[in-house]
Amino acid sequence: MKHASRRLLGIGLLLSALTAAAVLPSLAQKSAGVLEVMTYNVNEGTDFLQVLSATNATQFLLGVGEIVTQVQGTNPPERMQAVAAQILAAKPTLVSLQEVDQWYLGTFNPSTKACGTMSLEYDMLQELTNALAAQGGHYQVVKQVPEIKLPATPGLIPPSTFLCAALTDNNVILARTDLNPRSFQWSNPQSGHFAAYVPFTTPNGTIPITRSWASVDVHFHGSTFRFIGTHLESFVPIVREAQGAELRAGPGNTSLPVIVAMDSNAQAFPLPQDPTYSDFMAAGYGDVWQELFPSAPGLTCCQSESDNNPVSQLYQRIDLILTLGHIEGQNIGLFGADPSTRTPDGLWPSDHAGVAAQVTVESD
Repeated sequence: MKHASRRLLGIGLLLSALTAAAVLPSLAQKSAGVLEVMTYNVNEGTDFLQVLSATNATQFLLGVGEIVTQVQGTNPPERMQAVAAQILAAKPTLVSLQEVDQWYLGTFNPSTKACGTMSLEYDMLQELTNALAAQGGHYQVVKQVPEIKLPATPGLIPPSTFLCAALTDNNVILARTDLNPRSFQWSNPQSGHFAAYVPFTTPNGTIPITRSWASVDVHFHGSTFRFIGTHLESFVPIVREAQGAELRAGPGNTSLPVIVAMDSNAQAFPLPQDPTYSDFMAAGYGDVWQELFPSAPGLTCCQSESDNNPVSQLYQRIDLILTLGHIEGQNIGLFGADPSTRTPDGLWPSDHAGVAAQVTVESD
């Protein structure tokens, strides 16, 4: 889930955003000892607004039907091909992914109010890893952790198509497998859910939207650090701020240097900055984009949820690569933000742009 609102950009801001996207779509060739990391929200295809605004059971049924139709229209298998191409263009050693979903569909009997057998409709992680391999990439899943699980829920696509939909929304860390193991190794994969969460009320009961994080300890060219991926709460600022604090006190509480690659849902640009972002800055974290390109907007969010808007609608920077400790940013760029990256059907790879950075970590 992302922010529902869309801000109108001034002409100057729009031109700056387009300029940044034009001059920063790729990174220079890295040398030994320079690490490349990436964060990419690949878009599950919906913000669930259709059910969040429902006030009765009929509206909820129709809302679920609208969500299913919208997700199908975003063509996840085709978009994962495009996302894979952007990852391979960036060549990151480590990737933090958000909204990597499994979607399930089944039948619904309105008389008995029972869902039938659910079948896997889309497996975005499998589609993405298959696409990476087919396009010559060498990546493996280091850690996969669900952040949202929605059970089989009835829906209606007018006039008379009743169905049930379910999903598991995951955060994922990928790592390259084609690097010299004497130069790159990872260990201690961990994950967890935040204690601060938003309750989601449905006709079938209340579901906790817990969000989650994943981490891995990395040894790279004589340096050791912790890489953390997460996706913080989008709709409720006070919960998002609490989750940020949990992250810093949990996996971020280590003697190792830290890289956090995330969809923070915390606005770093334009002003005003979100309190969650300000909390990270006050805690001593550095923002690689801000440090390297302080005058470039670096907009990362959001295209339309249908991913089919003809002109880019990116309006804020919320996808962040933050560092703590002896880590220095060398370069950073946006991926999937240029119209040339769209699929043959005209879909953006995601409603977010990917962000990839080159950094150096001080040797142990």
